[in-house]
Order: sequence, then structure tokens, then C-alpha cells
Amino acid sequence: MAYLAAGHVLLGLGIVGFILPVMPGVVFLIGAAACYARGSARFYDWLLANKWLGPPVRDWRAHRAMTIRAKVVSITMVLVGVGVSILFFVQLPWLRIVLAATAAGVTILILTINTYRPSES
Repeated sequence: MAYLAAGHVLLGLGIVGFILPVMPGVVFLIGAAACYARGSARFYDWLLANKWLGPPVRDWRAHRAMTIRAKVVSITMVLVGVGVSILFFVQLPWLRIVLAATAAGVTILILTINTYRPSES
């Protein structure tokens, strides 16, 4: 029951992550899939079969990698989201530095993940 509840929370965060540019939606979806795999075969199968949410989870599961498109979209969303926050909403210099460092760290992390090229398999 706890895995199912955690899966639902992570699924919700994953969906929000697809909408908000500063949240990594795929990471939460992978976590939801892990919870569902232990708590509910029905929800696990649903998530993997979902037209919009399933492909990045299936790619990660099969290849432990991200496609180039997923990397570009992820990095663009992080940089745009954090950039807009820094330029228009955050006034404190130290917080701007923290946000910029976080964006740089997330960008570096994404770049270090293996790249999956579907034509190579």
C-alpha cells in the first residue's frame, strides 16, 4: 500500500514536472514506475503503456539513457525556467547564485547521462 501511495505522489510530481520547466518530470516518473513495480502491476503496466508518460520511462528502463531530444528539452526547460526566475522574480543576489548553480548542476548531470540513439539499436 505504501508503494502504491508513493507511486501516486511521484506520478503527480512527474506530471507537474512536464508542465513546470524547473522540475525534472522524468525522474519522478521513473520513481513512480519503481514504486508501482513493487506495489501495483496494474498501475505499472498503465504507466509504461501511457502514450505521453510511458516513452521516457521505457527508454530509461531499456537503455539507462536519454534520447538527444529528451536532453535538449530538459536542458532548455531548466535554463529557461531558472533564467526567467533569476531575471524577473528573484531579487536576492545569493539566491540568484544558488539558482544559477543549481541549473548548472542539473545541466551537467543531464549531459553525463548516456545518450540513446534509437537508430542504433
